[in-house]
Amino acid sequence: MTSLPFHEPRLEDAAPLRRITASCGARGSDLAWANVYLLRAKYNTRIAIDEGFLYRRYDGRTRLQGYTFPLSLEPSPDEGALRLALARVEQDAEDNGRELSFCLLTAEQKELLDAMMPGRFLYSWKESDCDYLYRRSDLAELPGTAYHAKRNHISRFLREHAEISFEELRDDNREDFAEPAHAWLATGQQTAGQPAEGLLHEQRAIACALEGYRELGLRGVLLRVDGRPAAMALAGFISPTVADIHYEKCHPDYRGAYALINREMARRLPEAELINREEDLGEPGLRQAKQSYHPCERLVKWSAYPASGAGSASPSNGASPDLGEEDASASGGDTTDA
Repeated sequence: MTSLPFHEPRLEDAAPLRRITASCGARGSDLAWANVYLLRAKYNTRIAIDEGFLYRRYDGRTRLQGYTFPLSLEPSPDEGALRLALARVEQDAEDNGRELSFCLLTAEQKELLDAMMPGRFLYSWKESDCDYLYRRSDLAELPGTAYHAKRNHISRFLREHAEISFEELRDDNREDFAEPAHAWLATGQQTAGQPAEGLLHEQRAIACALEGYRELGLRGVLLRVDGRPAAMALAGFISPTVADIHYEKCHPDYRGAYALINREMARRLPEAELINREEDLGEPGLRQAKQSYHPCERLVKWSAYPASGAGSASPSNGASPDLGEEDASASGGDTTDA
């Protein structure tokens, strides 16, 4: 059995990875190509695309560790092919002295793993790691009584600021896109009292995203107020009908602009049926903001730990997270809402 050719994600990996995510109808934010590439240093990401399968391995120290379930270019791979792919993952772990554990498993992948390697793993999920999925039409149109408050926020912002304009991301306005992000990050660093590692990772990732937006397949919308960059959003696609909001930042002077930039970004993703706004990282304010847009689904991401010596693994009963506004528990991600 040949070893898996793991390597750090490279720009030339984009096309084969996208073919596989399109084939399997991926919806998780972890499979958006821009996230795979931009967060490669943060999570020490390694990927291998070999014999029609995508393999990933993470070593994020405090978050995101282990292998992911192999994804096939074939929409419905046969059981033999899947078993061989899993055997290659197991061999890689053995060859490199790594624990055979898995992360970012969908519910279907969890069931497959448990069927193919019965009794070998304990499973857990954290609400803070669940992605928020929305119907694009809901975010673009804000229909009905559920979005009455959002429409009011936008109307008030438009009344308070007479000169409003929008621009899509271009080579000549990338620095203007960076301005709201820099102001937001500076405020975050002041609040933290030091250059927090997570904020520094995000600052570098946004700079890289703006520099390579064409190669990463990103779209962006910039809101100007009286000519000044006030808010920006960057989005890409996970699969042909599922978009991902990678970054959404408002200048601290214009916090009321979040509802407006959210709506405008959704309107510029007409191919999408669903929009993934990623996790909320257990931050209560971020969780409340994401809940306020009424997600149609929370996408659970399972982890699998060896049943012997599973340590801190906390098996869940598999219940789906509550979508109710009254739920007091928190969840997590790499985008920011307000």
